[in-house]
Amino acid sequence: MRLKQFFTAATLLAVPFASAFAYPKAKLHNRAPYGGTVTINYAACKRDVFRVGASRLDKQGVLHEAINEPSARRGACLITSISATLDGAGRPVTTYTSSGTGYSKFIIAPTGDDFRVYSDAELARENAATREGKSPGFFITNKTMWPVSIAIEQVGCLYYGTLKPNETFNRNTGAVWFTLKANIAADGKEPRTDWDCVKPVAAIVGAVVVAAATGGAAAFAALPAAGGFAAGMGALALAPLVTSSAVIVGSAAAGAGVVAAGSATALAVGRALEANGGVTLAGQYAGPDWPFRCDAKPTYEIRGGWGKPGYVVSGKDSSYAVDSGTPMRIVKTNTCGDQMMR
Repeated sequence: MRLKQFFTAATLLAVPFASAFAYPKAKLHNRAPYGGTVTINYAACKRDVFRVGASRLDKQGVLHEAINEPSARRGACLITSISATLDGAGRPVTTYTSSGTGYSKFIIAPTGDDFRVYSDAELARENAATREGKSPGFFITNKTMWPVSIAIEQVGCLYYGTLKPNETFNRNTGAVWFTLKANIAADGKEPRTDWDCVKPVAAIVGAVVVAAATGGAAAFAALPAAGGFAAGMGALALAPLVTSSAVIVGSAAAGAGVVAAGSATALAVGRALEANGGVTLAGQYAGPDWPFRCDAKPTYEIRGGWGKPGYVVSGKDSSYAVDSGTPMRIVKTNTCGDQMMR
């Protein structure tokens, strides 16, 4: 009788004990662009099998994860593995395994060649360690001959800055999608703000060029001579125009494409230079996170843009000319993250 009472009491005590140590249901964040089936195995508990939706990339390049919970109540069950099969991916998903974990948040994310299930605790530990130069993030080099304002954005302007020729913009980010923007900032000043990621308006762009042409060329003085254009401008590069304030946009060498002569307006000049003065590249993936991050994060080069400015002398008159150059491009130069940009 006493033995029966002992077991009855032990059972009653065990109920609140187990309840007090119940784990939250596992929550799965799917960052893969494929839906599929997920299986969660527990230690000494019935497994969960459920469907997970695909992530979605909107027109602004913002990733919307699919978040799912299995319907069963987890209770005090420890997770021993989580496996997944993604419909149409054509690549395997590495299974999460453990001797038994109480973790509740898990992620399906791309790796170097496939996908993997891992816990947010694993990710947090890895991010606490050094990952300099590795994905996720962006490494963008200005290969134009002008200063360029760079922006990495989603809903707002998350990362931005102005680069001189051959300078590099290096940022660590989350393993998600971004839109990359680049615009020539002729005076080397950053036009963007945390709230405003748009390119400079044509009137402002033109005003900087006109200022240089009419005696305010010191606006360009921050640029190194080795940048490409200063040497081409010659001795008159930082001298004001003496007999004319004309601005020519087109082929500087041929003196073609006059936009406005004598009374050149900033708006006219800005509009003429607008076509080759900026570029937008949406849907760029920052590369996979741990455990299969790239040794070199996604790398890009900004190419093209305006050509050399200088002075065109015709008789007694001289005009300031800016070669309209070629369309500006943002060119990816490695393969990190390519598998997630289909």
